[in-house]
Amino acid sequence: MVARYYRDAARGLYEPAKTSPSFFEGSSSGTALVDNVNALNAAKAQKIRVTGETKLKSVQHVKTDLTMDLKSTPPAVPIVTFLVCYDVTGVNVVDSRGKSIVPASRKPTGLRLVGVVNREYPSPDGWRVEYVQPKADSC
Repeated sequence: MVARYYRDAARGLYEPAKTSPSFFEGSSSGTALVDNVNALNAAKAQKIRVTGETKLKSVQHVKTDLTMDLKSTPPAVPIVTFLVCYDVTGVNVVDSRGKSIVPASRKPTGLRLVGVVNREYPSPDGWRVEYVQPKADSC
């Protein structure tokens, strides 16, 4: 699911005008979904698009908690946490004329803590990236 999330985050911005916000629902929920939809809306407003794909250099399992208690406050859902090192050297952001708007200062890699939840557990189809937290500017 982590790889699909990063793939969808980029591909959803290849042609923003043709992408529905619901495109991201297959790989994200919670704040991760909000982040993707906000990026899509910004791309549409600024008439920019993405080319290329983020590459995952490493995905390390951190923790698993399969507790499912929807009646608790807040509801507890199964979550698996990963530490993800990604590489964006092959990703470009271009304006409506096709000119790159990526700042020269952009770091080529980053480290994120990624939480993947399943509100439909034990169904294997319910896993979605729920949040992505920055950990470091490089890895």
